[in-house]
Amino acid sequence: MNRRSLVVLVLGVLLSAVALSAQIRTEKPNDFSIELGGRCLIYSLNYQRMVAPAFGLEAGISYIGGGSEGETAGVFFLSGGGRFYFINKNASPYLSGGIVWISAGTSSGPFSDAASGVYFYASPGFELRMVGGFVFRAGVNFLFEEGFAVWPGIHLGVAF
Repeated sequence: MNRRSLVVLVLGVLLSAVALSAQIRTEKPNDFSIELGGRCLIYSLNYQRMVAPAFGLEAGISYIGGGSEGETAGVFFLSGGGRFYFINKNASPYLSGGIVWISAGTSSGPFSDAASGVYFYASPGFELRMVGGFVFRAGVNFLFEEGFAVWPGIHLGVAF
C-alpha cells in the first residue's frame, strides 16, 4: 500500500511539473538573444515577443564594419519576421521566416557609395527554454535572394 501511494505521488508531481513547464512562453513572453551565424551571416542581436501561445514576432539588428588608413566599409542588417512553435512545451521544434534589409557602404579608394537590398529567410529549428529564463535555439537558415544559400545559426538568450 505504501509503495502504491509513493508511485501515485511521484506521478502527480511529474505530471504537474510537465503542465507547468508548458507555460514558459506565456509566462515570459519576451526574449532577447544573440544569434551566431544565422540570417545576418556573422551575428545579430534579436528580440522576440510572443503574441500567441505558439506564435512570436521577432526583430534583429547587426552591423559589420571595418577599414584601414581612412577607408571604411560597413554592412548593416535589419531583420523581421515570425516564429511558429509546433509544441507547447519548453523544448519545441519551430519554423520561422521573414525578411532582411541589408545596407552596405564604403569609402574605400575611389568609391564613396552605398547600396541596399532585401532577402528572405526561412528557418526550421529547435528551441529549449529553461524555467530560469535561459533560451537556446539552433536552426538552419535558408536565405533567398537571386540565389539560394544555407546558413546555420545558434541563438543564446534570456526570456523575461
